[in-house]
Amino acid sequence: MTPRRALISVVAGALLLSGCHRKDPERARAKAEFERVRAAYEKRRAELGQKGAPEPTRAASSAEADEKPRAAPEPPGSSSPSPRRDAPWLADVPVDIAPPAQATATSRGVVMNTRDGEVLVARLGRLPRGAATKTPVEPTPPGAGNFGLGYGPGVADDAAYFISHGSLVRRSLPARGAPGPLQVLARDAFDGTRVAVPIPVPGKALAPIPPTIAYVVRPEKEDGPLLAKLWVENEDAQVLTAAGNSTHSVALVHTEEGVLALSVQARMAMTPVHARRVRFPSRHPLLGDDTVVWVGGGIQSLTEMTVVPTETGLVGLIPHERSMSEFGIARLDIGQNPTMDTPTTWKLYPNGIDPAPVAAARLCGEAVFFFTEPEMAAPGSPQELVVEALSDPEGSRSLSVARGKAFYFLSIAEVPGGALLVWVTDAVTAACTVRCQTHPK
Repeated sequence: MTPRRALISVVAGALLLSGCHRKDPERARAKAEFERVRAAYEKRRAELGQKGAPEPTRAASSAEADEKPRAAPEPPGSSSPSPRRDAPWLADVPVDIAPPAQATATSRGVVMNTRDGEVLVARLGRLPRGAATKTPVEPTPPGAGNFGLGYGPGVADDAAYFISHGSLVRRSLPARGAPGPLQVLARDAFDGTRVAVPIPVPGKALAPIPPTIAYVVRPEKEDGPLLAKLWVENEDAQVLTAAGNSTHSVALVHTEEGVLALSVQARMAMTPVHARRVRFPSRHPLLGDDTVVWVGGGIQSLTEMTVVPTETGLVGLIPHERSMSEFGIARLDIGQNPTMDTPTTWKLYPNGIDPAPVAAARLCGEAVFFFTEPEMAAPGSPQELVVEALSDPEGSRSLSVARGKAFYFLSIAEVPGGALLVWVTDAVTAACTVRCQTHPK
């Protein structure tokens, strides 16, 4: 299976889903469109399986299903979570802020881009004090924005970067007032893919860099390899993918030396993860050598790696199969100097799910990850949205924030006093604030 084929369901699942407004007839039409695209997605997934593509662990065996009754799916959205273990955080009441949208959590609020290239911001208010209360994020007005389901924009340097109609574009985000005009930065971007902005390593003297973005390029021919490019302000874009390789998704980390690019390569039989340093002598990008830091099994259609800096170095999180009967999150302890000997541990789920979104950030002074997992091994089990401390392999310090049938995209951003969490289902974009109960480290 070529990288192009590996991304077919990404495009189907992430771009073709129609946005919906809050009026009942429009919501009904959007729901029908979602069901149509989901049926096409499942058909395409079955076709890829018949052609030898690896099948993910999606359901329990018949014996397992017989042992436990099938749980009735719950509607997606902001249902009340079940109690969670000894978490040092407090979750406020989630709010629905928009129809399914390309949404990203930021310290200012939820930044969303539309299919028309517009940018809307659901502003975050002051975090409350005391007991749990309504999350202070204002919803978008009814009918605002021609939203679609897909990856949220990358937000950095007071600007939102995203893909619109085959172009890498940018809109400035002033502290007050409306976003700035649309700027086209490149015209060779691949629709349905995520734009990567540099994630700063906390507590370090970071190297000065110009505005820098990584994105996946549209193939020049059918079934051509997917490549990533590095766009730097006032420079010609450079191909970031090493010769002979391809790139399914890419992340950037802002370091003391410049930028570290981490990419996932799409192959039928394995999933290599690559690392490549970029330095900026005289503010001009200079690409270093490419290093393979990890190799997993066959790629899945929505697989991408989430990166989070910790006190000991970088950690990569990849939802993946560990074996034919096991599925979960592979934790790659990449450290400060990526090598081929990356230690890997697993957080296994009761069952496989697809998509299996993961996001990560810092919360109250420590690295956390935000993920969705099935509650039980039974097919059709409801899913739970969970925030968990990365330093706690037993999962005892975790917090449940919502339950639902399926979640497609997650985002988390640190804010003063806590974090802002955003998730997207087939019916709604929702947000929740999580607050510190102890003094941040």
